[in-house]
Amino acid sequence: MAATEVLDCDGHLIESIPELAEYMEPAIRKVATAPSRQRMGVFPSLDAIHYPNVPELEDASPKELIRASDGRPGSGEDISEFLKKTGIGTTVLYPSEGLSVGFIQATDYAVRLCRAYNDYVADRFRRVDPGLRPVALIPMGDPKAAATELRRAVRELDLPGAMLPSTGLPLHLGHEFYWPVYEEAADLGCFLGVHGGSNWGLGISTFKSNAASHVLHHPVPLMYAIVSFIYDGLFDRLPDLRIAFLEGGCAWTVMLLDRMARDEEYRLGGTTKRQLSDYLTSGQVLIGCEGDDKSLPYLAKRLGIEPFAYSTDYPHEVDLPAAQQMIRNTWDHEELTQGEKEAVLAGNAKKFLRL
Repeated sequence: MAATEVLDCDGHLIESIPELAEYMEPAIRKVATAPSRQRMGVFPSLDAIHYPNVPELEDASPKELIRASDGRPGSGEDISEFLKKTGIGTTVLYPSEGLSVGFIQATDYAVRLCRAYNDYVADRFRRVDPGLRPVALIPMGDPKAAATELRRAVRELDLPGAMLPSTGLPLHLGHEFYWPVYEEAADLGCFLGVHGGSNWGLGISTFKSNAASHVLHHPVPLMYAIVSFIYDGLFDRLPDLRIAFLEGGCAWTVMLLDRMARDEEYRLGGTTKRQLSDYLTSGQVLIGCEGDDKSLPYLAKRLGIEPFAYSTDYPHEVDLPAAQQMIRNTWDHEELTQGEKEAVLAGNAKKFLRL
């Protein structure tokens, strides 16, 4: 397999608020452009443990990050250069500031902001390079409006799917309140991606260490989400529903495999229609990983390699050399077969994302 066939299932764009403002309705544009509000952005704060990943604050990073270009980090042009220098053919792009979209309480504002964001990323990223595939943001506080915007984003803007915020929403993701969104996604044949982000709502918001929070605030909400989808019956009710679980690695699935198997045994007859392993290998689930995760060979033997796909996280924690090294490490992995390496680096994501 050629290096150009590598597919990144979870990269990031970094929003330019002035650029995004150009796509906003006049009624909300002043939120982004008023001088007294310029530093506030247009999305809520992610939490009290992150600092924004923006050029002005790069000196606060614990290490010097090497970007792919001299342009604005996380711009369409920068990410296009990243693809060329890593040999990655396609990257699915999640937001940076927009990770906090689930915290927006003003539903009408969320509807307008998501629409502007989707127009913005379709124009400033999707059209820059065919390898850039930004996902949509949808206003989950209003499921009917979210379903409508999802259809517009997929059908009119050619975006591949939408992000589901892992924290911030008032109800767990599998709750029937949100089912209209999942029904629309299944009907469209697009995917949804649950993406880790904020540490609020997880019981760890009083942590003072970013490192301590980081151990938990990405994988834990992914566990919450997939358990709710399974036990609320969504994957069984909508066999065409496909959901990716991102930025938490793959090791969290080991704990769920053991815990859910034990629960099935204890309850004598079980509470789900299928075992977790069946859901994970059904084609309805994709789990982002780094390709050289220590737990991946074990999971490949226990489950098969089908649910797992390589993700870079560029330009957040992972810079250009780190991404290049992860790809090399995956190709050189002694515990994975050649077929498993190819599947993780491209094949699984291609099949799941239908790109």
